[in-house]
Amino acid sequence: MNKYLPLFCLLFSDGLAQQRYTPIRAGVGLEAFGAAPKGQVYAEALFGYKPRSFWGVQTGLGMIGEHDFLTYSFSGAITYAYLLNPYHRTQCNPVPGYNGLEAYAEAGLASFFCDTKFNDNIFYISEKEREPLLTPLALAGLRFHLVTRKFIYILKVRYTPALIESRYASAAGLALGFAWR
Repeated sequence: MNKYLPLFCLLFSDGLAQQRYTPIRAGVGLEAFGAAPKGQVYAEALFGYKPRSFWGVQTGLGMIGEHDFLTYSFSGAITYAYLLNPYHRTQCNPVPGYNGLEAYAEAGLASFFCDTKFNDNIFYISEKEREPLLTPLALAGLRFHLVTRKFIYILKVRYTPALIESRYASAAGLALGFAWR
């Protein structure tokens, strides 16, 4: 048993590290462009907490409207966020509370699914003019958390270039949401 103790300590040491930001359980919000073609309602969950970073998974549901059709879109993203302004701990104040505003650099991959066949003009759209159903995106941006006692308000500014050609993909986006601890 004693020979496994160092291995056990190494595996779980990140979970015991004191974080330098306010952790979030889950969040919801609205996103315009970005990982969604036009707009979406999204939900996100965060995991893999480290002292200055975490991973996040986001999924959303939106609509795409063009002059000749209206269809739905599903999106998903996995991101890695790194804290830019950690708590300032000193020997006299080892637990300073929390920052009112936390800033993160965020990077990851996203994708959206939209069924361009789901419209009234299905007989007028040739196979060559149809968009791909799944569009992968790269994702880079900034994420800001305004921390209050009850909720954490989130602002995301993202650059999301499409990895394949798509007329529905947007190059940048903005998201507003809130989360809870």
